[in-house]
Amino acid sequence: MLIKQLFVLASIGLAAVNAQDFQFKETYPEPYTVPKPKAEWLNLIKNSKITNAPPLTTTSSGALVMPNNVAEDPYCTWSFSQCLGPNDVYTCPKGSWTVSFDDGPSEYTPKLLDFLKEKNEKVTFFVVGGQVLKYPEILKRAYDEGHEIAMHSWSHKNMATLTNEELVGELKWTELAIKEVIGVSPRFFRPPFGNIDNRVRDIIKALGFTPVIWSVDTNDWYLTEHADTFDSKWITGNVTQWVATAEGGNSLAHDLYEETVAASLDYIPVLADAFDLKTVGECNTLSSYTNGNGTAINKPEASKSSSAAPTASETSESQDDKDAAVKAQENADQESGASSHFVASSSAAALMVAAIAAVIAN
Repeated sequence: MLIKQLFVLASIGLAAVNAQDFQFKETYPEPYTVPKPKAEWLNLIKNSKITNAPPLTTTSSGALVMPNNVAEDPYCTWSFSQCLGPNDVYTCPKGSWTVSFDDGPSEYTPKLLDFLKEKNEKVTFFVVGGQVLKYPEILKRAYDEGHEIAMHSWSHKNMATLTNEELVGELKWTELAIKEVIGVSPRFFRPPFGNIDNRVRDIIKALGFTPVIWSVDTNDWYLTEHADTFDSKWITGNVTQWVATAEGGNSLAHDLYEETVAASLDYIPVLADAFDLKTVGECNTLSSYTNGNGTAINKPEASKSSSAAPTASETSESQDDKDAAVKAQENADQESGASSHFVASSSAAALMVAAIAAVIAN
């Protein structure tokens, strides 16, 4: 009987250890609000040439107000004309495809991760700051399993409606939260709703990031806002059409909702059968992460098989460089979370030991 009690208590204690929340060191702004930047962050754009485009405005319902000169589109505003800047990333070359998800991580992301792990496929996650604070363990799992982590703002508002200072806050707070969890800074940023103009692009560049749009939209959010009229099978139907007509692409989807994750499990295999699924960085031979000041670094990606061809960046590195990068990454991961996890785990372990001692005493 004593052994059985000890086993049960040990199981409970180990579960308590594993259930501890990630402890952030930084104090972050309220999720889904426009955050104020730290004063030192503004110095990063102080000497940069920023397009003098006036911030856009919105109606009371949140819709963008088109300026009088919208037909000329002097600032290359994607929301109005799908205008792309010279450094905007939006698709994949022939034979390749990026499956990308916005707005997470969420409580439904693990189901998607389980599926992707089973299929041995990698995707790109554009995450929102508040969701990172809520689900850091899920974000870390996605990163550890070889998926690409990128930014999707802090407030999820139209970026071109914000001031230069507010844009700095949006990007840097999101970067910081992600870096606390995975140990490196993301390189890619997708503006919510694709709302980007040359002013926003200049600030993104000044901070060392790269803007990403998309080539096709699943419109999966209709499953939540128009659930009574929108059929998830329509998404798979559209994907089938993309397969028949597109040479490559970058599809936009969301992992914030149960319905959108469920739909992705149906159409991802369709894309995987027709294309080589790659992350944004892999498709465009760009490093996915930076060291925080814009200098690119590489994270070793989990290959689909032992015979998978290396990426261009991998072939240019020596094995020593790879080993050093892996070691540096391991150290960064340990520094970003080891101390907080140690405290939490030690407390839970102490409770477990105390409980076992009480059983023995009785």
